Amino acid sequence: GIGTFGYILFNNFRTILALSIFFIICFSKFNILYMQKTLQIKPNKSLTNLQIVFFLFVTGFLIAFIGIRFVLVGAWPILIFGIVEFLILVFCSYLYFNFAKRRERIILDQEEMKIQKLNDQEIEDDQSYNLHWSSLKNNKDNLSIHYAGKKNAFARFLSPHRRLKLKKIIERYKSRLS
Repeated sequence: GIGTFGYILFNNFRTILALSIFFIICFSKFNILYMQKTLQIKPNKSLTNLQIVFFLFVTGFLIAFIGIRFVLVGAWPILIFGIVEFLILVFCSYLYFNFAKRRERIILDQEEMKIQKLNDQEIEDDQSYNLHWSSLKNNKDNLSIHYAGKKNAFARFLSPHRRLKLKKIIERYKSRLS
C-alpha cells in the first residue's frame, strides 16, 4: 500500500541526498575540503581617475587664466613657468595612474601559496610556494616569503599595520590546515 511506497520513496530520497552530498564534497571546486582563499592587494588611492582629470582641468584653467592676466600687464615669463609647472603636474599624474594599476593577488590553497603580481589585469610574475615549508617575515618596507633558500618580497605598498594584519591572515590560514 501507501506505507510501503512512502518507505521506498523516503529511503531513495535519503540515498539520493547522501550521494549528492558525497559528489559535491568530492568533485566540487569550492568545498570544505578544498578551502581556497584569494586575497587582492592594491595601493591606496584616494581619488578616482575622473576626479584626477577634473583636478588637472581646473588647475590648468587657473594657470592659464592667471598667466594670461600676467601677460596683459607685461610679465609674460610667469605664463611660461605656469605651463612648466602644469606639465610637471600632468607627468606626475601619469606616473600615479601607472602605479595605481599595479596589484598583487595571493592565492592560498591546501598545499601552496601563489603570489601573482599584476599590472592592470595582466599577470607579470607568478610564483608558487609550498605552504608548509615556507616562512613569512615582516620586514621594514615589505613582507617576504622564504622558501628553499630564496626570498620573495611582496605587499610593498601596504602600511606596516596592514602588512602585519596580512601576515596574521596567512599564518592563521596555515594553522587551520595543520
